[in-house]
Amino acid sequence: MIKKHFTGNARRARNLIWNAAGRYDFDPPFLAFHPDGTPDRYFNMVVGLVEKWLGLARVWDFFARYGDDRRAEEFDELLWLGLENCVYEKELTERPILAALRRERAEEFFHMQGRMTRQQMEMQSMLVYTQQEARWAEVSGRGVLLTPREKRMAQALKFPGVLDAAGAVEAMEAFLLEFFHFSPADMPATPREPGALARLLLRREHRRHDRLLVRVGIEEGDHPRAVQTRHWGLGRWTGATEADAAYIRAVFGESILTERELRALENELCVGDDEGCRLLLSRGAKPDAAAPENREASDALADARAQRARNEAFLHAHASSVQGSIRRLATRIDTILSSYFRQQPEPARAGRLRPEAAYRLPVFGDPRVFSRRGAELEPELCVDLLLDASQSRMNVQEIVASEAYVIAASLEKVHIPVRVCAFRSLRGYTVLEVLKDWREHGCEGICRYFAGGWNRDALALEAIGRLDGGMPSETARRMLLVLTDASPNDSAPFAATDTLIPREYEGAAAVRAAEDAVRALREDGLRVGAVFHGSTAHLESAQQIYGHAYVRIQKAAQLAQGVSDLLLMLLREARQD
Repeated sequence: MIKKHFTGNARRARNLIWNAAGRYDFDPPFLAFHPDGTPDRYFNMVVGLVEKWLGLARVWDFFARYGDDRRAEEFDELLWLGLENCVYEKELTERPILAALRRERAEEFFHMQGRMTRQQMEMQSMLVYTQQEARWAEVSGRGVLLTPREKRMAQALKFPGVLDAAGAVEAMEAFLLEFFHFSPADMPATPREPGALARLLLRREHRRHDRLLVRVGIEEGDHPRAVQTRHWGLGRWTGATEADAAYIRAVFGESILTERELRALENELCVGDDEGCRLLLSRGAKPDAAAPENREASDALADARAQRARNEAFLHAHASSVQGSIRRLATRIDTILSSYFRQQPEPARAGRLRPEAAYRLPVFGDPRVFSRRGAELEPELCVDLLLDASQSRMNVQEIVASEAYVIAASLEKVHIPVRVCAFRSLRGYTVLEVLKDWREHGCEGICRYFAGGWNRDALALEAIGRLDGGMPSETARRMLLVLTDASPNDSAPFAATDTLIPREYEGAAAVRAAEDAVRALREDGLRVGAVFHGSTAHLESAQQIYGHAYVRIQKAAQLAQGVSDLLLMLLREARQD
């Protein structure tokens, strides 16, 4: 319901918030959406009323204090119910229509409840769902069965309208302490945004602050597990320097292409919007390589090694679940291939009679009125798995690595070659790091995945499209699956080709660039699909970039069904080509 984020195409949601707040000079840190991605009119009004009566900055500070807790999303949903009651009582005397809007929202809840599938129900927190049901049942005059603890919780979430900002924060603290024995007061405060002087410095030396960060950054995503970087000002873009090149190679290793091949690729791709950008295609830094003299590079490598250990520990701790997911997905893929590439019937002199062709024997003397199995069609496939490894993935690194591991291991189990690459952009370079090549057996290299930097999606997609060398079969049908949050965002701006002033690489323009790149790949015969793991606010971007060829994964249990459905969709498209 309530989502934290700063970017996206949710203009309607922001307008609702601004209208309710009575001011338009702030960027709301929260937007509200229905499960289908459409703006929630009533709750966006609530967000605006919180700004009007309490101040969103104060609320944001409180929410940010427990951002790293695994229950953060549940806390968000519950506390917003409390804030809703508080600002409703405050605003009702000034805006009597609010009572009708509230009842309408209650009816929407029960209407959506009746249309939810079992899978959608399983995706919800039942604790949150029960409290939502209790609130909207009371508003609409319905009855609902609650346990004594659930009744106490529902009563505690009726924050009274007499509370000011400090009182609302105290009420939220008291609620978490009473029902979850959790005190956000013990958590460190989230760092503030840079002040005016810092913004000027960042504007003047924009690229010097563009460094690889691992588990560090400003919490500006949908939730603490979807961190997003922000642009604080557009500095003058001068292209990558020799120092940048040395840093990139120290962190990611040398290119797998020769210098001549790399220059040719850059001459082809780093043009237009991407003019001045550079590419690196590598297999990562060698484990036995000497520690670089550059302190930043040395710290980044240490963080990368630590993240690999965390990825491996996560897979080990969830080994039973991971292996079960691999079995389920491999079984689904095998079923799809066996039915989709079955032996096709062909006319024959003996076999099963074809009634529709029987007339041909007496009329034309054609004995081939029977059918038999033809030559079996081999499912020759190669799959590229491309992982977004930008800073927005920092707090879900273990999850992304485990999902990629499950997909790659499942494909390998049914003898489909798979290559896994991670991509990120940093200091003017778009880096594609090969974690597993097509001819490699075993998926342990995927644990080298780590997040940091930015993501110039269009350039990364164009580059992976050109990397078809080393495929096990030249006749194989190639497919590309992208694990993404559909939020392209790079520190290097669009090249100023048509305008004097370059534009930031973000928002609608960056989404259109990625859309164009996907379209070009499809025109070249590469089937492209996406596994979307990100904010509801970016769901529209995923639809724009990948069309219908994407699936949304919100928890591990959905992976087998989602990926197999996506593969089947791409196979059908390929069959029609």
